[in-house]
Amino acid sequence: MSGWLNQLQSMLGQKGSASSSSGDQGLSKLLVPGALGGLAGLLVANKSSRKLLAKYGTGALLAGGGAVAGTVLWNKYKDKVRTAHRDEPHYGEHTSPLDLRTERLIRALVFAAKSDGHIDDKEREAIEQQLREGGVEQQGRALVAQAIEQPLDPQRLAQSVQNEEEALELYFLSCAAIDIDHFMERSYLNALGDALKIPQDVRDGIEQDIREQKLALQG
Repeated sequence: MSGWLNQLQSMLGQKGSASSSSGDQGLSKLLVPGALGGLAGLLVANKSSRKLLAKYGTGALLAGGGAVAGTVLWNKYKDKVRTAHRDEPHYGEHTSPLDLRTERLIRALVFAAKSDGHIDDKEREAIEQQLREGGVEQQGRALVAQAIEQPLDPQRLAQSVQNEEEALELYFLSCAAIDIDHFMERSYLNALGDALKIPQDVRDGIEQDIREQKLALQG
């Protein structure tokens, strides 16, 4: 795996190697349950979202639902998402390479952060500076910058998803990173859920799980 991608994975609180290929040993099992780290701190504007990501990190949010959904409920979510893709005979047969999965989550984090339209030139400069000071190589900085420049396109973000676990981790991270009560962010999240074919009851359950955790952090 290239050095710049390793650096970005470190900022996402991730460790492990790209050799893992099965769903159980994929990206969601290789994330440290600490925090999304500096990248989320730079990108996520909503205070409660930052607190949630800082407390549980992607390890707890994604690996089997972690402290948020719980394993039994997470497995029910996966079953329902797979059923929603029953017209795609090869869905769920493969797992995306770790590099692709990491890049997808980085793009998802950037997209979620700008779904309210608020990453201006000043914020871009601050993000670029922080990434540079963090030792992230030019290719890694370019990936973040490219995602910032790209139009929000949930369909494109979802098109490389190979299975229900990848669909859920993408939706879960996006939902955790935004203010779901903001109408622009709500519109983006709805479009992403549609692109991933996440059933509405699963979306409602995930949002309720995250909302309860955010409220608990405010107490």
